[in-house]
Amino acid sequence: MRYPKGEVVHQNLSTEYTDIPELLATLSSEGFTGVVEVVLAKETGAFIVMEGKALGALIESEPDQSTTFSQEAMDELIGIASKQAGILNIYKLSPAQVDAIVSRFSAEIVFKGLTTDFVKLDKFIQKLGAEHHTGYIEVFTKKGQPMGTLFLKEGELIDLHLRSGLESPSLSEPKAIPTFLEDVIHQGAVFDVYRSLVTNISSETHGDTKSIGQVIKNEDSPATIIDAETIQELAEVEQTKEIAGESINSHERLNSNGHKQILAALQEIIARVEKFVDDFSQEGIFLRAFKRALIEKSDTYPFLDPFTEQFDYRHGEITLDEEVELEDFAAGIADCFNLTVSHLKKEFPKNMNLSLNTKTELESKFKLYQEAMMQSGVQSVPPMLFK
Repeated sequence: MRYPKGEVVHQNLSTEYTDIPELLATLSSEGFTGVVEVVLAKETGAFIVMEGKALGALIESEPDQSTTFSQEAMDELIGIASKQAGILNIYKLSPAQVDAIVSRFSAEIVFKGLTTDFVKLDKFIQKLGAEHHTGYIEVFTKKGQPMGTLFLKEGELIDLHLRSGLESPSLSEPKAIPTFLEDVIHQGAVFDVYRSLVTNISSETHGDTKSIGQVIKNEDSPATIIDAETIQELAEVEQTKEIAGESINSHERLNSNGHKQILAALQEIIARVEKFVDDFSQEGIFLRAFKRALIEKSDTYPFLDPFTEQFDYRHGEITLDEEVELEDFAAGIADCFNLTVSHLKKEFPKNMNLSLNTKTELESKFKLYQEAMMQSGVQSVPPMLFK
């Protein structure tokens, strides 16, 4: 379980002689911010605390395979620790470091395998700033070796974690962020981008969230109440959707206005080019160039911005929000596709050309795409390059 240990408050307290709920309640009254680590024979766990408030816990049974950060894990960790002999370590951290830990263990991937050959990391981070992104960027060398992890909160870079020479801790080095970015840009790297599933981490702890002692000892804990309310809300939403007829399959909705045929023809074009490029070089090359083009064109065509989740292409399939105007879509996707091809041409040998059969097949697919667009009322369909 890799995270910065911070300043040692207590170390090697025995779980056999320590009342964990009482310990946490005491830390709550002191406004503690940091981590209470539980090291057992088979599991390692951690209670994450922000200004005396219970944010949740993590449990790890195997190296680098932690549970998702949650409040529910707190009760589980207390239960495990009460039945096994182990030790407790208490580390004081800054609020930014706690924010980073929560993001690290409660996030979903947005981009995987982006390369600085195609995407300028500094410009990409600027874009994340404009999007007020909360999450982290995991950076690797081109040979796959970890370089470091950058953390953002509301678009601001707040922390940098570097692996230490020890078995599990990471080093928190926020002051080293500028130097780290310079090294990454100079050396070249591959990076994955994650979005935090917990937003406004620090501010949320100042609301009605109870102290650690209250969360543990009160049966009506916030986690229980929230879960019940969430389930009820979801049930009401689903019922409303069914009444309104919104539970119809998304493909059937697309079929009603011609979107289905448009997307089917277009995704065949892109998938065919993707296969050709990846077969010629290595898997993932096309997708990285395509994602780069999406980002570069998103200022002109906002629906292409991956963070709006209005358009996406993965695993050979396209999804498009129905609210996107078809005329804008036609222009945007053509510009993006052609920019992708332009990027690829710079990377590959000059003699890399589509075969006659492939070009003929793509031109045939593109005619189907043009026809579907025109049937939907879009008379001017920008051309795509198949040279």
